[in-house]
Amino acid sequence: MNDTKEDIPMGDAEWQKVVKSIPVVCDITETTAEGVVRQVLKAVFEKNGLPMDNLDAMVSTVIAHSLGDISFAAMHGLAIPHGYVSGLEKMLVGIGILRHGCSIDFNAIDGSKSHIFFVIVCSSHNHSEYRKFLARLCRSLISDDMVSRLASVSTCNDLVALLSSH
Repeated sequence: MNDTKEDIPMGDAEWQKVVKSIPVVCDITETTAEGVVRQVLKAVFEKNGLPMDNLDAMVSTVIAHSLGDISFAAMHGLAIPHGYVSGLEKMLVGIGILRHGCSIDFNAIDGSKSHIFFVIVCSSHNHSEYRKFLARLCRSLISDDMVSRLASVSTCNDLVALLSSH
């Protein structure tokens, strides 16, 4: 567990390592917030060789946290559902993309529905890698056309190329 209060920005090498580990789930088939989180986390579990018997608990944690008082639905069609699981050794991240004009209400601050989801799970909100990743991700998303560009991502290589330029 790597919980510190360091505010050192995430360097390029660390950013690249995390981004390259993110599974991309295109054409999400689910129509609920819980279903999207489950589908993305399932891909994360598969990529990281984690036992699926922990999937339901992790989905519940993310949904409870993200739809509770501290929603991390961003704006303009992007949501960042996240949760904390005590004892988790490394941060887990996945991205899911709803296509075909579909979107889900994730309590975004601008009232928009979401069609792009970065799902993040780590040991706590003070987890150093989580804080660094989230700060860098948010800086990357500032670009006016970033959400539409993310919507066209189909593979991990597409994601790496897009996020490497920011």
